[in-house]
Amino acid sequence: MALLALVTILLGIIAINVTAFALIASTQSFPRSRRRFVTKRQWATQCTTDGGDGHHQYEAIRYPKGEVVGHTGKIGSYILHRLNNKPSTAHGRYIYPQSTYAAATPRGVAPGCLSPVGTPIYACIPSSSIESVYYATIPQRRKDLVFLCNCIPSRHLAFASGEDVSIAILHFGVPTMKDADSYPQANTSPESPPTVVYGRHATALVRLLQNDGIASVVASTPAEVQAAAAKKIAWSSLMWLLCHDVGNEEDPLTVTEVHKYKSEQLQCLVEEILPAVNKLASERWTDMNMMESEGTKITETQSIGSGQELMKYLESYSMSISKGRVVPSKTLALLELQERNGLLLSLIPKGDTREETNSHHEELIRRVAGEDNLVRFSDERDEKQTHASHAMRVPCVASDLEFLVHPTNYEGTRNTQSTKSVIVIGAGIIGSSIAYHLSLRGIDTTVLDMRTNLLPSRESSYVDPGTATSASFAWLNANDKSPLSYFMLNLLGMEMWRRHRLLSRLPKWSGSLIRRGRQAETEHNTGSNSYYSCIGPIGIDEARRLEPGVQWNPIEEEEIETRFFPEEGHVDPAEGVKALRVSAQRNGVEFLEGVTIEELVRDKDGDIIGVKCNNGKSVEGIVVVAAGTNSSFPLLGIGSERLPLLDEPGILAYARTPGNQRSNEPLLQRIVVDTISQSHILRRDSGTFVIGGGKLIVGGHSTVNSSDEQASRPSCETSSGEVGRAMIDTVAKTIAPFGLTDNASDCLIGVTRANRPMPSDGLPVVGFVECGLYVAVSHSGITLAPLIGELASYELCDSMSGEESNFCQAFGFQILDSYRPSRFVGSE
Repeated sequence: MALLALVTILLGIIAINVTAFALIASTQSFPRSRRRFVTKRQWATQCTTDGGDGHHQYEAIRYPKGEVVGHTGKIGSYILHRLNNKPSTAHGRYIYPQSTYAAATPRGVAPGCLSPVGTPIYACIPSSSIESVYYATIPQRRKDLVFLCNCIPSRHLAFASGEDVSIAILHFGVPTMKDADSYPQANTSPESPPTVVYGRHATALVRLLQNDGIASVVASTPAEVQAAAAKKIAWSSLMWLLCHDVGNEEDPLTVTEVHKYKSEQLQCLVEEILPAVNKLASERWTDMNMMESEGTKITETQSIGSGQELMKYLESYSMSISKGRVVPSKTLALLELQERNGLLLSLIPKGDTREETNSHHEELIRRVAGEDNLVRFSDERDEKQTHASHAMRVPCVASDLEFLVHPTNYEGTRNTQSTKSVIVIGAGIIGSSIAYHLSLRGIDTTVLDMRTNLLPSRESSYVDPGTATSASFAWLNANDKSPLSYFMLNLLGMEMWRRHRLLSRLPKWSGSLIRRGRQAETEHNTGSNSYYSCIGPIGIDEARRLEPGVQWNPIEEEEIETRFFPEEGHVDPAEGVKALRVSAQRNGVEFLEGVTIEELVRDKDGDIIGVKCNNGKSVEGIVVVAAGTNSSFPLLGIGSERLPLLDEPGILAYARTPGNQRSNEPLLQRIVVDTISQSHILRRDSGTFVIGGGKLIVGGHSTVNSSDEQASRPSCETSSGEVGRAMIDTVAKTIAPFGLTDNASDCLIGVTRANRPMPSDGLPVVGFVECGLYVAVSHSGITLAPLIGELASYELCDSMSGEESNFCQAFGFQILDSYRPSRFVGSE
C-alpha cells in the first residue's frame, strides 16, 4: 500500500509539471513583427490550424522556400514556377497553406523581408544590377542571395568578396511563352554543359534544376565557378557576332549553322581570345585575406584548357539549346557589349598583339555592331564607375516590411518646405490609415471630416466608418487584378494586413470559393500562375466539403469552374477604421467632426499651406486629400481634370441569421463568389451576412463597363429595402447558405449604397499634386489602406534624422511610381 501511495504521489507531481509546462508553452508565440526570423524547420512543424469556423487561429510561416527577385524575366518566372508548381495539400481537414511556397518580390520592396531567414533569395537579374540588388537586400539576409545571371564573379561580386553569397552560371535557356496558358519551360538537353552553382544554397538550387532534367553540379571551390563564367562569356561574346554577320539582318544564322559553315572563323576567334579567357578564369573573387586569417589559404588557379577544348564547349552548349536552332539576341548583346566583348578586349593589354596585328574580334564587332558602338565601349573601358547608385531602404513603422525609395522628378509638385504638420481631409479607412501612420512618425496631424461620430464615446462604441468604407464588401484579395504591377500591389497590401502590428488581429483569413464560367486566361490569371495560392479547378463535391455551409445550385460542370483561394480573407471595415482612429487619437492626432472645407490657403508664392473650414477656423499644414469620391472637388484643389473618377455605384445588403436555424446546421465559413448569378456573400464574426450583387469591380483593366452591366444597376428610384430583399433572395436560390434559405428576405437588416472611389483607369492615385497638396484615392481601398498609409506617411514626413532627413523632398517609393497623379496631367 505504501508503494502504491508513493507511485500515486509521483504521478501527481509529473502531471502538475506537464500541465504547467503546457500553460507556459501556450502563452509563447513568435511575434508577428519577427515572423521572418522563424526557421524552415519551425515552419514545417507549425502548420495552420482552424478554429472550426474557417478562421485560422495560427498562421504557418509564409514563403518557406524563399523569394524570387526579377520574377517577370524568363529565368525568374521559370524559377518561381518551379518553386510553386506543386499543388498545395491540405493539412488536416481541408486546411491549406496560406501562401505560395516562394514569394515574388515586387519591385520597390527590399529583398529578404518577405521570406524566413535561411531561405534562398533567387536574384534572376542582369549582371549590371547585382550590386544594386545586393545593397537593396536587408543586411542580415544578404548571405541568402543566389545570383542567377551571366556574370563574372571576380568583376560583379568584387564589392562583396567577404560575403557568403551563392552564384549560378546557367547553361539552359527559357523560351518566350507563346500564350498565357503555358508555363515557363527550360530549354536544354542531356548533352548540355552543366549549370555550375557555388555557395550555401547551391545544393537546394541544383536539386531544383535536376528535378526538371537540367544538368547541374555543385562547385567545390570559387575557382570552378569563375572558370565556368569565363567559358560562358566566350560563348556570349562570339556566337551572337557570327550569327548576325550576314548580309541580310532579317535572316541571321542559327548557332548550328555557325558551327557548320563558319567553324574556321570561329576557331580563329577562339585562338585570339583564349589568353583573355584564361586570364579571366584565373581571377579570384573571394576575400583572400579573410581566408588566410582562418588558415585556409587558397592558391588554386583555373584554366579552361586548350583552344580545341573551348571549341568543344562552345559546340556542346550551342547544340543543347533547341538542338542549335536558336539565334542569340543582337539587341541584348548590344546592351551588354561592354560586359561581354568589351571585357575580353580589355584583358589584352594595350601595346600587345591587339595593336600589333589585325584583331579579328574587333573587326567583327565593327562590322556587326557598328563603329559607334566599338568606339563607345572602348572609351568606357578605363572609366568604370566606382560608386554605383543604390536605392535607399526604408523600414516600416507598423510592420517588418522594408521598401525602396529613389530620386524622383517631382519638380513643381514636391513639398519644398519643412513639414511641421499635416491635414488629412477624409476619415475613411485610407485617411485614417495615413493619420495613424503619421502619428507613429511623431507628425502633428489633424483629420477633418464632414461626418460625425468619428470616435467612440462613453455613451456609445459606434463609429461612422465613412461612406465608401461602410459600403465595402471588404474582401482582402488580389484576385484577377491587372496589370501585373497592380496585382502585386494588392498582394503586398494583403501581406501588410498580416504583418501589421495594430491591424493583424482583425482579418479573417477564411479563403474564397469562386465559381465562374470557363474563360480565357488573363495576363496573370490567378487560377493558373505561380504568384497566388489556388486550389482547382475543383468539382462540386469538393466545393461542398470545403464549404459545408452552402448548398450549391448545380450547373453543368463543362460550363463552369470552381476554384479555392486559401490565402484570401475579409475584415469588418468599421472595426479597422475604429482601431486606426482610436490609436491615432491616443498618439496625439486631432479629429474635427462636421467640418467642410471652404478654401485652400496659399502663401505668397502660391504654395498650399493649409485650409480654411466652414467654422471659420484655419488649419496649417500640408494638405492630404483622402476623401474618396469627393476628392476631385475643385474646392480641394484637384478637380476632375486632374483626378477623373468613374461613376461606379455599389450596393450591399446585410442579413441576420434567423433565430429558427437548427444548431446542427453548418455556418458559412468562406467567402463565396458566384459570378454566374452575380452574387457574393460572406459572414462576419458578429454573425451578420454581407451580400453583394452584380459584377465585383476589382480595379485595373477589369473596370470596363458593358451596356448590359449599366442596365442591370438598380434604379435610384428603387427603394433600398426592395433591392436588399431581392439580393438576399438571389443568394438564397443560387448559393443557398444555411440560415438564409427559408423566408430569406425577412432576414434583411439594412442596405448600404455608395459610389466606389475609382480613378478613370481603375488604378490608385497616390502622391503630390502640387506643392503642399497630396492625394490618396483608390478602389481596393480596404486591401490597400494599411500599405498606402505606411507609404504616404513616409513621403509626407520630414522628421528623420541624419542623411535621411530630406528624403521626402527628393525621393519617392519605387512601388508607387505607376500611381502618381501626374499621369492625368502630363508626365513627370
